[in-house]
Amino acid sequence: MALALTVGCYVVVSAVVRTTALDRAAFPSDAAKISSPWDGKVPFLSEVLSPFKSELESNHALIVALQAIEAGRKKPTTVQSAQYTDAIRRVRQTLSISPYNPELWLALALLQAQRDPHDPIVFEALKMAYFTAPNDTRFVPVRLDVAGRFDLLADPDIKDLARNDIRLIMTRRPELKPAIVSAFRRASDRGKAFLQDAVQSIEPAFVPMLRG
Repeated sequence: MALALTVGCYVVVSAVVRTTALDRAAFPSDAAKISSPWDGKVPFLSEVLSPFKSELESNHALIVALQAIEAGRKKPTTVQSAQYTDAIRRVRQTLSISPYNPELWLALALLQAQRDPHDPIVFEALKMAYFTAPNDTRFVPVRLDVAGRFDLLADPDIKDLARNDIRLIMTRRPELKPAIVSAFRRASDRGKAFLQDAVQSIEPAFVPMLRG
């Protein structure tokens, strides 16, 4: 009887989840064009449904984060808004139950960097984005962009991690070279110097391409 009741509850909750869940969002590969696939209000699932479908709340938290990042890019003053603060809170809360999600760590790094690039959370979130998906090339373009644009390369660990990304591109994934060029053009002076030095050490002939 107890088992039947449990199964019945699970079926009901699963049906509710299916009706409220949004389509799976993918983290954009171009940091200059980050946008959300959904522009409406995003249902909040974690408090009630996370024991059953925590991955869905991770997806919803990512969509909320992408909405906030896009809004902050288009109108920088929104990074101080309550909606932006809620996006950061939602991502952090979801990471507390899904700590191995590289997309959410990368989203948190971007959210916090747009508000305050010197906040320690930015450094730690970007490191976690690396540590949870070190060889996933889907995230390489945005990782390099964030590291170079917000002067996160002052941190020795991030510097080494970014250098590994560049080595991966130059030696094994040459089709991603445009990501280095894009990161260079958006980078701070420190970021530009680092990217040029890293490329120079591997493929000097590619250096002129950075400046176009």
